[in-house]
Amino acid sequence: MFDLLPSLKGVLVTRSFDPLTWPLPMTSTGADIRVGELDLREESCRRKLAFYLDDDGQPVCQSLCAPTQWFPVLVTRVRSAQITGGRAILHVDAAVPLPTAVADLAFPGNTLAGARMMDVTVVDLNGHRRTVHAELPANVVATGTISLALRSISVPDPLTDTCPSAETRRTPADRSPTAASPS
Repeated sequence: MFDLLPSLKGVLVTRSFDPLTWPLPMTSTGADIRVGELDLREESCRRKLAFYLDDDGQPVCQSLCAPTQWFPVLVTRVRSAQITGGRAILHVDAAVPLPTAVADLAFPGNTLAGARMMDVTVVDLNGHRRTVHAELPANVVATGTISLALRSISVPDPLTDTCPSAETRRTPADRSPTAASPS
């Protein structure tokens, strides 16, 4: 494309982050994505393990958190990427908390030039899948950094959320002995 339009070669595409999806003040310039002074790609390369960003934008190692504790931004690595026919499957090097859905994705270290909107399925270390319609850069590679915006989903508790029994679903007229007898 740059052979046909060489004037576009120096154009950088910047990304904006919806504060309802990304609760931390994130900024993007070219391939860099920052939360305050923290460059997510550099921090990911330095840490080698998945980490959350807490409410102040500070990294919290996922492996030090209890399984029930999570924060709205998870930064990890892509283990493998398969992109075919407008769909992508990305295996990531982290366990995405069960009571969450992926609201959006960001790819620190990748430019958005040539990115496409598509359905992206994120498969975590436990094999759990979550799909989101998001912008996918043209050059997603294994070992690349990925940031997931997580949102809470309600999960029924089998101990407290029970279905009403057949007895409680019937109306009082159905329970009376005369209602059951034929006239």
